[in-house]
Amino acid sequence: MPDALPIAFHFLRPLWLAALLPVAAVVLLVLWRQRPESQWGDVIAPNLLKHLLVKPVDRWKISPLYLVASGLVICIVALAGPTWRRELPPFVEDKAPLMIALSLAPTMSQTDVAPSRLERAKQKVRDLLAARAGARTGLIAYSGTAHLVMPMTEDRAVIEPFLAALTPELMPSPGNNTAAATALAANLMTTESVAGTILVIADTISGDEAAVRRAAGRNNVLMLGIVAPAADPQNALPNTVRVSIDGSDIQGLERRIETSYQSAQSAAFGTRWRDEGFWLVFPAAFLGLLWFRRGVTVAWVIVFAVLQLTAPADAAEASWFRNLWLTPDQQGRLAFDRGDYAAAKELFADPMWRGIAAYHAYDFLAAAESFRKVEGPAGRFALGNAEAQNHAYEKAIKAYGDVLAAQPNNEAAKHNKSIVEAALEAQEEKRRKKEEEGTPPDEKADEMRVDQKQKGGKRIQVQAEDLTTPGAAEAWMREVETSPADFLKLKFAIQAAQTPGPRR
Repeated sequence: MPDALPIAFHFLRPLWLAALLPVAAVVLLVLWRQRPESQWGDVIAPNLLKHLLVKPVDRWKISPLYLVASGLVICIVALAGPTWRRELPPFVEDKAPLMIALSLAPTMSQTDVAPSRLERAKQKVRDLLAARAGARTGLIAYSGTAHLVMPMTEDRAVIEPFLAALTPELMPSPGNNTAAATALAANLMTTESVAGTILVIADTISGDEAAVRRAAGRNNVLMLGIVAPAADPQNALPNTVRVSIDGSDIQGLERRIETSYQSAQSAAFGTRWRDEGFWLVFPAAFLGLLWFRRGVTVAWVIVFAVLQLTAPADAAEASWFRNLWLTPDQQGRLAFDRGDYAAAKELFADPMWRGIAAYHAYDFLAAAESFRKVEGPAGRFALGNAEAQNHAYEKAIKAYGDVLAAQPNNEAAKHNKSIVEAALEAQEEKRRKKEEEGTPPDEKADEMRVDQKQKGGKRIQVQAEDLTTPGAAEAWMREVETSPADFLKLKFAIQAAQTPGPRR
């Protein structure tokens, strides 16, 4: 988009560009004073001076004046904050939530994709989990019915044993109910602050593609088509990536997942312009290296030696010494990056960053105090989070209300506001019950006894006829000596019996 660049490029702190005027004035003054006419004009008459001047042979050289001026110009432009792209606020997560819906339809056992369609799909799930290390990912298996295998988790190690155990034989009924799997995934992702992505891994989808998208709700839907290289996925979604023998399919999925998530975050939280001035540090440092030449290096060594000898020993003087070289925000960011949030909250001058550091240090009172000084929806949203952590629910609700007044479609503020309102209602209900019962709060037990003869918990044996009873799930969870495949097969059978529905 070449035509869009002049509109997007601007400076965050354009007033710094005014510093270019004195630099230009000094350069012009020095050039004027270096002219022979200026140096000898007051001593020799002008009509004689022009005959006495000898012009040297023109040779290309770099004047130190130009180097200094270039370095100053680069530094001033960097301080002005050039920018041409946006970034998300610091509170926003940078990993997109993903729910994988893996088809266990009978056709997934075909071997036109080596070693089989299902095994290749499992391999791609493992590759995707490895590429998204640290991101929250969940897994659903579906055929005629859809079932949760693993809820959202950041630990891929807990997913892999259950992923390896998945086979079509585990499913209660055959079929290919893609809409049911998508609806289950969307229901499990309702607690997410912004929309995520549902990835359908299958050789085909059942029913109408529009029905699948309606079931996904606000979430983005992708499909990884598990088909032979010469074939095309049947009834595939428009946003489909074909399985490949290399990692290009995983890279394509990652890009689409992150793009969709960043778009959803931008709509929910808004964006801010990213300061790109740090790129100019490198050419400025390169120009600074040219000063280390003969006759000048000794002076720099002496300066650094004096600074080292006069460096303060105690913390108070060390802080004064750091102030000579780093701004408070730079010192705070260094402390923040190394995880010293308590020190960072004291060093930051920017109220937003000071509040973020205090929030990470669990000092929610100080965080709320800092966030009150930040104008705009981002500051009010952060204030609401801090007040909620302080159990100041009414203040948090007001802060979220201010965000929604400015951004009515902010899903994160709506979600957090509903949680805080529920917590406030529960708190009020508990207080009303105590007032009605007249029971003093926080009563302790009168007596505690331990049964010394008890050798262990009661062992429950699960019978085949108990598979569809209400207590079967609880009984099976107590039966620890089982394989993931047996556990999933029984779990799916119980869920299918408890929630009958249409199967395709």
